Amino acid sequence: MAKAVYSWIQKGLISSKDQYEALIQAGERASPAAWRVFIERVLVMLGLLSLACGVVFFFAYNWNEISRFYKFLTLQVLLVAVVSAYLKWAKNHWLQQAMMITAALVLGALLALFGQTYQTGADPWQLFATWALLITPWVWLSRAEAMWIFWAVLLNTALILKFEVDRSLLGWSLSQHQVSWAFLLLNGLLLCVTEWVSLDWRGFLKRVRLQDRWAALVMGLMVLFVLTTIGLLGIWGDQSVRAASLLTFLVVMAIWFYVYRFIKKDLLLLTAWAMAVIVFILSLLANSVFDSFDAGGLLLMAISLIAMTTFAVSWIKKTHGVFKQESSHE
Repeated sequence: MAKAVYSWIQKGLISSKDQYEALIQAGERASPAAWRVFIERVLVMLGLLSLACGVVFFFAYNWNEISRFYKFLTLQVLLVAVVSAYLKWAKNHWLQQAMMITAALVLGALLALFGQTYQTGADPWQLFATWALLITPWVWLSRAEAMWIFWAVLLNTALILKFEVDRSLLGWSLSQHQVSWAFLLLNGLLLCVTEWVSLDWRGFLKRVRLQDRWAALVMGLMVLFVLTTIGLLGIWGDQSVRAASLLTFLVVMAIWFYVYRFIKKDLLLLTAWAMAVIVFILSLLANSVFDSFDAGGLLLMAISLIAMTTFAVSWIKKTHGVFKQESSHE
């Protein structure tokens, strides 16, 4: 329908004053009512997040004036209140996500309070790992995309803090340049899981199915960021990791293109893939062709960037049209 509306506008069949309404009916523009709903959801989520952050700052500022009993009592009461409110308003998807994020933040504050009060001696990464472990049932059962992203942030933070203390993982001692592979493995697994729970499941698995794919999209962008870093290690890294990094980059990028071009057909992740390819090629040119960034070298780099960007934009537009044709035939 959207294609037909744009065609009618180009032919002058729709007057200028009715074009915006026609685009709303075609689903190409948001209506005033949709904007109001969006603003309400954003304000609710920001308000609940502000409440959770306010609790953390309140304890940080009044730490010495509040007794141990009231510290734990306040956080536990707030946690129970947020979870109870979630159970009551669970049918509102956006409010549900805001409630779960708030509960997860309060739980993290409670864990930090426990560690500070009783001086457990645990490393910081263990706090985030425990935090991620405890909210795992909430992540799977809440069906909230924001919770999946929050869970991924906690796991990545725990891994970052662990490598600051010890670079061993599952019995393997990793070098500084091999750490990126661990993040690729972690975020790759998270991407596969978020894509899996975003499928149109029936029966029992419907209990964990996500309504949207934006959590998978965010994880996909994270995987591409880590993968691009590994590709750059294949160019500028140590000799011991260059070959493995380059092979990993090329193989995973080829798999990525096949999956999101022919199976999932996701234009956003293909666009990010094209950007990663451009960055890699420019870095390869800078390393192998140009000895120094003189005026001629910078000019050639600029020309290469313009040429690759133009080709990428043309390819993305063509792919978008192919996706539309393929979806119309399905």
